[in-house]
This record gives sequence, C-alpha cells and structure tokens, in this order.
Amino acid sequence: MSRLRLTAIIVCAVILGAVLTWIVVRSGIFNTKQPSPSSASQSDIAVMQADLDTVVANYRKIIVLLEDERSLNPGQLARADLIGQDLFYKNQKLLGDLTDKLTSETGGTGHASSTAPPQGTTHFLDRLENLPDWHDADRLVFFEMVEELIETAGKLPETFSGKADLLRRLEDDLKALKQIRSLYNKELDKIFGRFDMRGIVVRREAWERYVAYLKTKFTREDIFKEYSSMIPEDTATLWTGERGPAAARGEFQPKQLVLTFDDGPHHRYTPRIMEILQDNGVKAVFFEVGCNIGSIKADNTIQRSKVSRISEELVKSGFFLANHSYSHAFLPKLNEKDLAREIGETSRLLESIAGKPTTLFRPPYGAQNETVLAAVDAHHMRSLLWHVDSKDWADPIPKSIADRVVREVNRSKRGVILFHDINSRTVEALPVIIEALRKDGYQFLSWDGKTFFAENKRGNETPSAPQQAPELYRESWAVIIGIDKYRQWPKLRYAVNDAKGVRELLIRRYRFKPENIIMLLDEDATRDRILSTLGDVMGNTDKVKKDDRVFVFFAGHGVTKRLPSGRELGYIVPVDADSQNYQGKSISMTNFQDISETIPAKHLFFVMDSCYSGLALMRGSGIANSGNYLREVSRRVSRQMLTAGGADQQVADTGPNGHSIFTWSFLQGLEGRADLNNDGFITASELAAYIGPTVSTLSKQTPAFGSLAGSEGGEFIFDPKGDTEFLSELSAQLDQEAIRINDQLEQIRKQIAEKRLRNKKLRKELNLAMTDAGTVDPSMKTRADQSITFAKHIERGDALFKEQKYNEALKEFLDAARMVPSNPLAANNVGYIYFKTGQYKEAVQWFEKTIALDPSRAVAYGNLGEAYFNFNKKAEAKKAFIKYLELAPDSKYAAEIRNKLATLD
Repeated sequence: MSRLRLTAIIVCAVILGAVLTWIVVRSGIFNTKQPSPSSASQSDIAVMQADLDTVVANYRKIIVLLEDERSLNPGQLARADLIGQDLFYKNQKLLGDLTDKLTSETGGTGHASSTAPPQGTTHFLDRLENLPDWHDADRLVFFEMVEELIETAGKLPETFSGKADLLRRLEDDLKALKQIRSLYNKELDKIFGRFDMRGIVVRREAWERYVAYLKTKFTREDIFKEYSSMIPEDTATLWTGERGPAAARGEFQPKQLVLTFDDGPHHRYTPRIMEILQDNGVKAVFFEVGCNIGSIKADNTIQRSKVSRISEELVKSGFFLANHSYSHAFLPKLNEKDLAREIGETSRLLESIAGKPTTLFRPPYGAQNETVLAAVDAHHMRSLLWHVDSKDWADPIPKSIADRVVREVNRSKRGVILFHDINSRTVEALPVIIEALRKDGYQFLSWDGKTFFAENKRGNETPSAPQQAPELYRESWAVIIGIDKYRQWPKLRYAVNDAKGVRELLIRRYRFKPENIIMLLDEDATRDRILSTLGDVMGNTDKVKKDDRVFVFFAGHGVTKRLPSGRELGYIVPVDADSQNYQGKSISMTNFQDISETIPAKHLFFVMDSCYSGLALMRGSGIANSGNYLREVSRRVSRQMLTAGGADQQVADTGPNGHSIFTWSFLQGLEGRADLNNDGFITASELAAYIGPTVSTLSKQTPAFGSLAGSEGGEFIFDPKGDTEFLSELSAQLDQEAIRINDQLEQIRKQIAEKRLRNKKLRKELNLAMTDAGTVDPSMKTRADQSITFAKHIERGDALFKEQKYNEALKEFLDAARMVPSNPLAANNVGYIYFKTGQYKEAVQWFEKTIALDPSRAVAYGNLGEAYFNFNKKAEAKKAFIKYLELAPDSKYAAEIRNKLATLD
C-alpha cells in the first residue's frame, strides 16, 4: 500500500468519526428534553470534565511542590506544605461535590424507567479508564470516589438490569487502582517516603518520567507565584507557636504520643478509624469541622447533620472532640467577626454533642497569628498544633504514610501526630503505625479536657513496670529430677545443682508456684517415684487440667541400647538402676511416650540433661513471626523433648557457676537470651534454636529436639512474669568462668541473630519482588521483628551487671530510663551502676529520683545511704539508712545497715 493511499484512508476515517460524533450529539444522548435520573446535560458533563481536570492538576501540583524537598530552605518548605494543603482541601471540596452528584445520579438510576446506565458515572469511568493524558499515578486521586460509587451501586434494586454490569465495572476499576497503588508503592516512596539513603541511589525510572512530565506542566516557582497573594514568602507572619520535634519537648515525656485526626467526621472512614483505635486500646483527639456536623439556623437554634451521629459515637467511646473551625477557612485572613463565627459556631455544635465545652482548637493549615490565638483564648480553649505530620493529605500510599510517621516519630521521640479521618489510605496505614510504635515502646496519651494523661487500659498501660504477659495457661506444673549420688553408676557433681537452679528460675522468672513443683533429688529419684510422679500425680485429671502446662527436667545419666532389630532405644537412669542390667530399672523412651499420653495438660515439655538417643522425635515447626503465631501454637497440643546429647556423646558434667554446659545454656536462654524474635515470649523451638549451636560450640555434644507422637503443632511457651531485680549490695554476680562462658554464648547468639537477619532480608527481597509482580503469597507475609522494649533493656542490663560489664549495663538501664522516665526500677539500676563504678554523685542523683518515684521502696534508701556513705556525707547517709530500717527492719541487709549506722554515731 502506498503512503499516499494510507494517508487518504486516515483522513477519511477522521472525517467519518467527526460526522458520527455530530450525529450522536444531535440524536439527543445528552438532550435535556428527556430528563431522567440516568441522564446528564451536556453542560453538566462539561462542568464535570473541568472539575475532574482541576482535581488532577491540583494533585500534580502537590507532587511538584513536594518533589526534592531536601533542596528547599525552611521558609520554602513551609510555603510548599501550606500551598499543598490548600490544594488538597480544594480537591476535597471538588471530589466531595463530584461524588455527591454521581452517587445521587447512580442511586436514582435503579428507580428510573430507563435501563440505561447513569451517564455521568459512565462518563467519569470512561475518563478514568481511557484518558491518555492521565497517568496511573493521577488516577489514584479518585480512589475514594470509586469506593463511594461501589457502595451506592450495591444498594441499587435487583430489578435494575444494569446493576451487575455497573457494579462489576466499578469493582474492576477499584481493583486496578489497588494494583496501581501497589506497583507505584516504591516509586512514591521516593517523593513521599523521604528515606535517607547511602551509596547508589536506586532510580525509579517510571516515576521519574512521570515527574519530568509534570514539570513540563508546572514548576514550583510558578505555583509559588500563583499563591503569592495568599501565602507570602515570609510565612512567619502566619505562624505563632512552634511545630516539629522541638515543640514537643516541653509538654511530653520521651515515648509519649497523642494521635489526632482532622477534618471529620466522615461517614465512611471515621467509624473505621474509631474501630481500629478501639481494637488497639488507643485514645485520640478528633478535630472536627463545624459544617460537617451541623449549622446554626437564623433563629439561633442548632440543626445537626446526619454524620453528627458519628461524633456522638466518638464521645460515647471515650474519644475527645475538638474544634477545627466551621468551614476550614484560612483564619489569619479573616476579620474579627468572621473569625469569631468560625470558632464560636463550631464550639456550640461540639458542645451540643459532647455535653460539655471543648477545650482544644486547631487552626486549619496550622495557620495562626496573635489575632487567631486571642480569639481562641476568648473561647477558653488552647491551640494544639502538631509535631509529626503524616502527610496523609498528600501521600496516596498507605505504606509510605506508615513509614514516614514511624521514622519521624523516632526522630522527635514524642509529641502530637497529625492524621485526617477522611480518606481510605489513613485507615489502611493506621494499624501498621500503632503496631510499629507500640513495639518501639511508645505510649499513647488521652486528653481529659485539661491535660494529656496515660490511661491504664489494654494496649495503653502506663509502663511503670515490665508489661505483664497475657495468661496462656490456667496452671503450671513441674517435675524436676537431679541425681548426683548414684548407687551403682558413676557419681556426678552438678546434676542436683542443675535441678535446683531450674526450680529457682521457674519460680522467680516464670511464677511457677513452689507447691506445684515436685523435686526428686538423689535417693528420692527412684524409678518407681519418677514413674508415679509423672503418671499418677501429673496424670490426675482432678489436679492437672487441659489448659495447663507440665514441665519435666532430668539431670543425670542416660544410656542408649541397640535392640536386636537394629533400632536404638534411649533410657534415663534413676538412682536405683543396676549398672549392668539397667533396662528393668531405667525409664525408656517408650515409657515417656506412654506417660505423655496420660497427662491431660495441653503442653508438655521434657528437658533431659543426659546423653539420650533412640527418640522417635518429629521435627519442630521452627520459629515463626506471624501475628497469630503465639495464639495458634498456645491453643494446639504439644508434646516436646529437648536432650543434651546423642547416643555416642558424653554430656559434660562441668561448667560455669556449678552447672553443666547444657543446663547453664538452658538457664541463660530462659533468662531472656533465647527470645530470638524479641516478642517477650520464649517457645520450646526458640530455646532449642538457641541451645543447639551454643552447646555444640562449647562442648562435644549435639542437643536433639523435636515432638513426640501425639503432638499437634503446638508450642510449650515460657512467658516471663517475675519481677526484675532492684540492684543492691545483695545482688549476686557471676564468677569468672561463668562470665567467660557467657561471652562465648553472646558471640554465638550474635551469630544466630545475624543468620536470622540475613534470612529475613532474603525473605523481604523475595516478597518485594513478588509484590512487584502482583503475586504475593499470603504465607510470605511475616511480622516485623519486635523492637527492643523497656523490659528487654532491663533484662539485658541485669544480665550484663551479673557479668560485671558495667558500661554496657549502664547503657541498657539508661535506655530503659529514657523510655519510661516514671519507672523506679530503671532509675535505681542506673544509680547502682554509677555506684559500682565509683561515680557517687551521679548515683545519689538517681537514687533520689528513685525515691521520688517510689517513696516506699526500701532498697532505694539503702542504696542512697551507701552512696552518701562512700561520698563521705555521713548525716545524709545516716538519714537514708534509718529510713531503710523503718521500711525493712527484718531484711537480710538490715544487720549490715545497723553496723554501718553504729560507725556513724
């Protein structure tokens, strides 16, 4: 075909298309002479097209304003934020009006005689799906509008023949928008996420091409000029009062946060946000716009809107309503009369809902000057700005909103966070943000009308002590066996001490009741006594119930016999076993299998510090990180066993602090080192994962771990509940051998942690790759490792103190004290480390702080007296010692205090 002929065909096609278009328009598709709910006039369509284009243009301007913000000085950045917010609110108004028109049209369609789809909605969807000038990122600005239309279309009567097609089209478009959101996620992080990066900058070419295209339409300088009459270059004239991290330090302690939500209530998103907050036990302040909840009529009476019912629900649920002006006006530009109306009418509306005056105000855009503040004060309110802006008004991606908030909070360490309860992205980002901040040890405050305070409610406890774990078991039982003095087998040195150490730890740290622990030591540990205790006592259903746990520890000899069939069978050796014909007096693996079936408790864990083989163990499920993992494994039945070594291995009967290598590693693991994912719990699998490489490295034995037949995928869980120690002169420390071994254990622990981190990184990279491909496997979604909590800092500091590593211990205790300044335990332990290192002046300051926090804590007075005594301040030392004796006259330390007092007289 010649080029000339091809050109002629194209020209004819264009002419034909123009003729057909003229015929369609003349035929009356947009003809106002046939009005119906499913029709729209040509002028209506033209107005809608202009509004849609304006929305996209405003959205693009926001992107241009925020692009490469690091190059802006503070004044420019403030202008960009303020103009961006104004563009956002203009879009909210346009989108709200468009949504109202289209949902009204769509809602009326099913009741019309015509079966044609709603033309305004159809025209909008045509542009959304097909307009070449709209890029994928542009279309995200219509996310909420499509959600609203889906809800409206879903309510159409089934008699409307076009319902299914319309609903399917809308749902397909929403699915596409969600896919765009996912695929652009990494791209948008470049603009909205604001990560600090080192090395090579990863280029996001698709996004950069989009931004380059936008810059052919708009420049930041031109946008600044467009707004010059409203937003002067010197934005300082618009602000009174600080924002940002520095402003938070006066009112809030470290790790204290207030969640605030502006611009509601919204009929769809505010209830969802309220539900998320309630599920997480978090309170918040909702700054509401007056016109959303009602109006003041000409006769000065109040007329409430439909969505004001949502405000009522907020109040009933314990949330606080605050004033955000009546019409979201730019207050510094108003005269005094209009300013008073903006503030006063909203206060009246809020009081009609809450039943009491509101005491907090936030100016729209954060713009306030002396005139605005005076008007706020005249209405007996205080103005509250923010310290962390989530930028959910600009950022369409929930993930990058969450990333930004967590990162900025960790920079400011405290303060007020700004959100908006008027869009879906905030709803999606909020649970992630709450979970991440809570893991970082942050505390969410409430407002009582006068001050911010911490509520002692679920998920929002004032952490004056390590947080208590939920009750996983009705009751806890233990059988602990240790044999040194065998009748016929070689005697051991450390087995009884191992048993006593395990008992002490279970009582102190895991709150096992002493009366629920049966000890069988040396002569008491006969075959009959062991079997009777396990089978008759622990198998008694009147005593041990289904929701209980049973822990069994054995330290002594073990032996493995090869049967004629070639199979190996393991035995533990009681005190009365014969050294030659031991089978009849020993306890075999078969016996343990039978015993495990008779014990009614849901969780049973055997720990054998002996060489032992021939175990019919199934491999465990490993260490999981899903949010429901603990809940699930605590529900399922578990029968697990951990042994110190195999058939041909000699289990070491020597080790640090009078324990075998295996039991020492076991004890150190349960002191907290085996909490490999930092969630505050230690499962049997975690314990095995920690002990295995630890013991193998320090000795010639390889621990074995697995589940017995009858196990159903559950996990025996150690949930620490014991009080952490207030350090004092009575605090025990480790010997040098124990310290040396612990140094090796720590190196091994770090190697395990590094390996887990590498694996986690690989999983994350794989998951990101699958996300980009749109094929994320739900089973790949893992919970982020929990950040270091207050309790974990205290726990680590205590362990480091025992190892006489004072500088490292001080760092942990100081971190804990910064995290929870009101906790006397952290303050005392900081002081005691200063005392041990001869820094008596600093020690005195911290002990005095401890007493101020807890005046009844005797140990703090004893420590204070010791510090003054060494600081050569005898009068102060005497006063502190006397107070100690008043509080604890019969303590172990009292005699020594009395002796020191005698030297001071």
